[in-house]
Amino acid sequence: MQIQVDLSAMLDGELDPAGVRRVMVHSDLCESCRQFLDGIRSQVRFHKKLAAALAPVAATVAETPELSQLRQRLTANRRKLSRVLYELGRGFVLMGLSADFSREVAKEPVPVPDMAMKGRNLLDEVARAEAGAPGPEWVAARELFDGHLRSADENLARGQRLLSECLALDPDSHESRIYLGVVHYARGQRAMARHQFQDVLTRATDRKVRGFALLNLGNVHLDEGDGEGAAALLKQLVDSGVISEQPSLSTAYFNLGLACGMAGQFGDCVAWFQRMAKELPHKKSWMAKELGRRSHFVHLIRNHPDAKVVSEAFPSWFQARPAG
Repeated sequence: MQIQVDLSAMLDGELDPAGVRRVMVHSDLCESCRQFLDGIRSQVRFHKKLAAALAPVAATVAETPELSQLRQRLTANRRKLSRVLYELGRGFVLMGLSADFSREVAKEPVPVPDMAMKGRNLLDEVARAEAGAPGPEWVAARELFDGHLRSADENLARGQRLLSECLALDPDSHESRIYLGVVHYARGQRAMARHQFQDVLTRATDRKVRGFALLNLGNVHLDEGDGEGAAALLKQLVDSGVISEQPSLSTAYFNLGLACGMAGQFGDCVAWFQRMAKELPHKKSWMAKELGRRSHFVHLIRNHPDAKVVSEAFPSWFQARPAG
């Protein structure tokens, strides 16, 4: 019953993150939920065929109220179905990328499929349980998976499939395209990732969506050693002012520091690192950890004769380690 409520909320675009995690887990285990998702895929194929069949008819037949209403209904249905595919696809991508997110999914209390199939109202069971304590038919997700969930590669593959199906249904789902680009990026497929992010920048008008596309495309340039190209994209993001609306985009400051350092602009490198540390002091440890993953950049700062200004501004980040 809970999963039915979650699925209904998901179709209406009102499902919270915990509900999405429950559906992710349950759809792997419950035959009814798998049939529901397979039904969505069947509707996706049906919608595509129907749209193709109606196209030549619409070109020759005058628009009527009935035809207009049908078109509006189909469009609304396509958006609802694509939203379900997006939410699930995004969740599986995050599971493939983040150990922290995977741990959250593993802890999610979910109804045991066999109990759900007996027709008992699990919502009532949970309501009667003590606050915060799931009822007897609810277990942590990891227990249903014999202590482990899918591998990172398997989760990324499933997320990619769901996001691709979403885009087949709704090519304007720019968020799906960004996460699909992230999958390509995680697999080292930079050209394919670049294509997805650039497509978003070409077609999307939403400021936050464009901000995420700029941030991710900047990361591609950084990995390719193109500091100037990355800096141009990231400065465009900062100048848009969207970071004040979406604080998670503030990592652009740190990435700008990297980009400027790679381009030999060490004064600007210090300025961007300092801005990040000042505006988000709680991110200092994250910055140090991130630099630890970028040995080539650390080597550059330690050894370039003009980079002393950076190592002096952040001595704990760039101090040379004792031999041995």
